[in-house]
Amino acid sequence: MKILREERGSVLILTALSMTMLLSFLALAIDIGNLYYRQRQLQTLADSAAMAGALEASACSGTKNCTVMQTAATTALTEGGGPAPTLFLQCAAASGSGLLLTVNNGPCALSGDPNSGNANYVEAVVSEQVPTFFARIFGVNTLQISARAEAGYATASSSSSGPCLNTNDLQLNSGAIITDASGSTCGINDNYGDGNALSLNSGVTVNVGSFTFHGTTSNINKNCGSCSTYTPYPTTSTPIVPDPYKSLTAPSQPATSTTNTSVISGNTALQPGYYSNTINFNSGIYTVTLSPGLYYFGGGFNIDSNVTITGSGVTLFFPSGSNVNINSAATWDLTAPSSALSDCASCAGMLIWEPSGSLNLDSASGSSFGGAVYLPNGTLQLNSSSGVTAYGMIYANEVSVDSGASISLSGSSGGGPANGSTTISLAE
Repeated sequence: MKILREERGSVLILTALSMTMLLSFLALAIDIGNLYYRQRQLQTLADSAAMAGALEASACSGTKNCTVMQTAATTALTEGGGPAPTLFLQCAAASGSGLLLTVNNGPCALSGDPNSGNANYVEAVVSEQVPTFFARIFGVNTLQISARAEAGYATASSSSSGPCLNTNDLQLNSGAIITDASGSTCGINDNYGDGNALSLNSGVTVNVGSFTFHGTTSNINKNCGSCSTYTPYPTTSTPIVPDPYKSLTAPSQPATSTTNTSVISGNTALQPGYYSNTINFNSGIYTVTLSPGLYYFGGGFNIDSNVTITGSGVTLFFPSGSNVNINSAATWDLTAPSSALSDCASCAGMLIWEPSGSLNLDSASGSSFGGAVYLPNGTLQLNSSSGVTAYGMIYANEVSVDSGASISLSGSSGGGPANGSTTISLAE
């Protein structure tokens, strides 16, 4: 009886029982954490697929879920080195192992969706079976997780069209100005990496709908933040915004233009096509008018002072090795095609496309860009007193705005797809 009444060792028993419970909770936390982490990854993939598909909506010419759209959405998932997904269309039941992608044009996954059936929107649902670690003890070997995103063209009536200026390195020098145009509420995003400071100097004016920065620190305060105006103040540690145009297929070199030339000195009308040499637009007060179509500038061009370049329904493509220099007091007034071109399915809404080059706007130059400006590996450089009004997304590897230079961002129509849209953004 004394042995039965003995309490020595009871704490050890209670500790063992408690440890079993604690380890069970720990195992559950590991499984849940892994599922949450993978779900966040799937959300990024869904966002990229929806935006890539929406970019090709105009190329489908009214056909829902056309092949170009399917390819763009699928490529958005694989371009980072991930596995190729199994593709399903228009809310077909997704089943099977591996990564599953459902592309809906228009959206149909959620009841009550205000964009349901609207072909201007693309919905992407990404799902997969994720293996568990400890839930297997209870017979649960895998769990199905999914993520959904919806993207479409931001219109003039939109209350917010997301970031209109996207870059991997934003540099605002003293006196630089970036604002939203009247009635627009789009904004700025800087993907610059963790551990790097946002490069903003004193005397800067920013007044936009949103201002996000992927990094964790900002040098605003130490560079006399009180001398500058930021509306809103930059939000740090935000997710990277993926390149929405990365899946687009660059145009092939077209036939040589009937107006192929290397020197222009007076009023001139140019026709689309391939231009083999660097074009020098000599200084003078005259206008060069571009007829609608694809302009493939093999050698780039230099525009001297006081020259005006104008055109509607044009895409200016600069292949590797070509650059654009716009000297003082030169003016651009251009709008992009509203739909796919016969020789460029990806040119809808695309105004300036330079896969590797840069765009330099010299002092006192002024530009109105009615469409996307895409410089994935180059720099948009605005020198002192130059100005740009951008009706559409600017996506550049680097954006540098000098003292007295300004960018006005607009989500209202001023070029781009025929439905009055100027850029695409995530809707949900």
